[in-house]
Amino acid sequence: MRVGRFIRADTIPEAWRRGLGLIWRGGEEITDERGTKTREILALEVVVEDPRRDMIPLEYFSWNQYRLEEYARQLISGDNPGFEYTYGERLRAWALPGSQKQIDDDSHGPVDQIDQIVRRLRASPNSRRASAVTWIPPVDTEKEEVPCMMVDDFKIREGRLHLAALFRSHDFAGAYPANLYGLTRLLEYVAGRVGAEPGSITTVSCSAHIYDHDWDWVAEMVTGRSEV
Repeated sequence: MRVGRFIRADTIPEAWRRGLGLIWRGGEEITDERGTKTREILALEVVVEDPRRDMIPLEYFSWNQYRLEEYARQLISGDNPGFEYTYGERLRAWALPGSQKQIDDDSHGPVDQIDQIVRRLRASPNSRRASAVTWIPPVDTEKEEVPCMMVDDFKIREGRLHLAALFRSHDFAGAYPANLYGLTRLLEYVAGRVGAEPGSITTVSCSAHIYDHDWDWVAEMVTGRSEV
């Protein structure tokens, strides 16, 4: 099995279509720990140069504008309407388990990593330390349902803010467009607060896969004919 693929695309829909084609044609069929069949590529890197243009795939993707905006709002605000966790909660209110255990002697509660990123980039636009994590080791190593997106990293170069996100596991058929939509809104939010122009979004997917329940429509999308 060959590890590592690279895609550079102008827009989210283009990146999605090309990524699905790559996984569909070159992915290896495996069965995951839940017993679900997938087609998978390891270490897929996708750069979207202009994520704000043509953000929503018009065909095949089932999420509408309202649902995408709600997903983006939760990512940026940190609100949790009752889920076990949300990415926004981990990014805006990161805390150790228990009764908001202190990070250090000077901490007074959960850590807003996005706010810290904004302050760091305002102080030093060339910083390489503007990163946020969603993984909480004492919590997630003991759970079955854990974050797929692990790291968000921001860099300002030549007046543009670029975002790179690491996914340990990436449902490329069912989740990639929504993930990128939410990340685009997050990129816009941070860019506005640091006085930079929104730039590119790069995702590194340790496992980029397509679940078997999506194989039929993905085959039709990629090849023009159904799998069945």
